[in-house]
Amino acid sequence: MLVISSIIFRVLGIFFNSFITQKIGKELLGTFNLVMSVYLFGITLGNFGINLAVTRLVSEELAIGNQEGVKKIAKRCIFWSFICGILASTVFLLFSDFILKICLHGKTTKNVIYIMCIAIPFISMSSAISGYFVAIRRVYKSTIAQFFEQIIKVVITAFFLELFLPNGLEYACFSLILGDFISELFSFICNYWLYLVDSKRYQTAYTTHYPLQFYNKKIFKIATPVAITSFIRSGLSTLKQIAIPLSFEKGNMDCSKALSIYGEINGMAMPIVLFPNVIFSSISSLFVPEFAAYNAQNRQKSIKSATTTIFLIATSICFFVSIFLFTNAENLAQWIYHDISIATYIKMLAPLSIFVLLDCVVDNILKGLDAQNSVMFINILDTFSDVILIYTLVPNFGIPRIHILDLF
Repeated sequence: MLVISSIIFRVLGIFFNSFITQKIGKELLGTFNLVMSVYLFGITLGNFGINLAVTRLVSEELAIGNQEGVKKIAKRCIFWSFICGILASTVFLLFSDFILKICLHGKTTKNVIYIMCIAIPFISMSSAISGYFVAIRRVYKSTIAQFFEQIIKVVITAFFLELFLPNGLEYACFSLILGDFISELFSFICNYWLYLVDSKRYQTAYTTHYPLQFYNKKIFKIATPVAITSFIRSGLSTLKQIAIPLSFEKGNMDCSKALSIYGEINGMAMPIVLFPNVIFSSISSLFVPEFAAYNAQNRQKSIKSATTTIFLIATSICFFVSIFLFTNAENLAQWIYHDISIATYIKMLAPLSIFVLLDCVVDNILKGLDAQNSVMFINILDTFSDVILIYTLVPNFGIPRIHILDLF
């Protein structure tokens, strides 16, 4: 269910990117990707690792048959995700001028930031509810909400672009973010209603009784290191995205050209290169409750057997995916974007897919085994090295068109 739905959503996303590129151009697509990188950092602040906490803890409570714990943890996680979302929105409001002028190059209006602030709490709560559905193995419920969310997003955004784009290009990002907010609000309403209906099954057969403080401590014991990891990694990731066009400009490239190339790479080539990740991320998200249950029941042989099987299958698939992307780059670029120049970037980035896909699998296995602190350190080191390399290499080398790739 997760794989099929994720593939559908990602295909919609890629062709939606193609649609908005033709509508607003590559430069504004680059600006929109900068907006989204900042937006994702705000969402990360609002989530505060609650999504993983609810998945882990609900899975563990189900494994030991504590139905009271399932219900209390779900309620607590939704409540804390709302509080964290409000705090994240407040931070964005306080730093709105800095975000607009420095991070977004002054290319859009402050209304974009205001819409983000309204949306973040709802996205945080939806994330917590989705984590609950993963834990109870009923992901089809959150998938239904996501499906309608994507359809609404495409329709509403297309409508807003037609309505606001004649007023100027600065309204394009406003239209895109407004469409995203409306779809996210609908998704939350749908998710919350499905959660209320599902949670009724846990009103009876309580087995143990613990105070709310007990569950709060368990939630934040898991969420805090994950949140710190996410904050640092997402912050560095956002800095990395902001640094890319700035590094182009340091290499004697004007702002418009820098944003155009950034739009080509991050908004057009990367979605194709990372498309296979929808399969891996969907399946590996289910590793968290499974490995959490193994760990809670001390089933070491099951952990070893499952890990070995997963790595053998994942590694084999990754190499085939990378080869396919490399050899079919021109066809994919022409078919999706009607722009064969994107093929060069796809070829350059194709080997990256191997490591991205395997990293996704490893992360979720470790999180299920209560090793989120190790994940935290590795992810921070990874993203920090990205930022350093971008600042040092890109201004000197730029993004060369490596024509030798066309010989293959």
